[in-house]
Amino acid sequence: MHHDEMWQVYAPNGEAISGEGWNSALDNPEVNGSDKIVGVAIVFLYRMNTKGELEFLWQKRSEKVDRYPGYYDISAGGHVNLGETLVEAAIREAYEEIGVEITAEDLQFMIEAPFNKNRFAWVYAVDWTGREENFRFNDEEVSEVKWVLYKEMEEFRSKYAKKPLREDNFTFLTMNNWLKMHGLIDGNL
Repeated sequence: MHHDEMWQVYAPNGEAISGEGWNSALDNPEVNGSDKIVGVAIVFLYRMNTKGELEFLWQKRSEKVDRYPGYYDISAGGHVNLGETLVEAAIREAYEEIGVEITAEDLQFMIEAPFNKNRFAWVYAVDWTGREENFRFNDEEVSEVKWVLYKEMEEFRSKYAKKPLREDNFTFLTMNNWLKMHGLIDGNL
């Protein structure tokens, strides 16, 4: 987390409130006790491996971060900065956290939903099949990445993911439906 950022504030319906920001130095609004809502842009990288199996990239949080050190998290994600679009935030977070350059055309929209009382989340998928895997950890938030087979993701999530992801069945069920709709799977998670 960068303690000098201003995060975009949103209305309960997910609309950005023009010009209204939350100072990241105050920590997340739910920790601070505020009723303000901030946004997060989340990017899941997926690929078909050489055996034709679907995999998702997970990042391991560095021991240097203050929240959930050493636990696994989604490929990349973070708060939307004041005045930044969701797409800009997703592209920036992917570069900052795992050093990959993606474009707006790479982003496949998955879901928009309240993440908790104080956060609204926009989740995107990026097909990484056949792409170079020179992941770089630019801001010391990430210590490593790991490709996890889709069929093993629930077990992995329940054992190694940070607590909010272990408890977030809604996003993963929605992701499952998105994968079915796009012909990437035919079964359940």
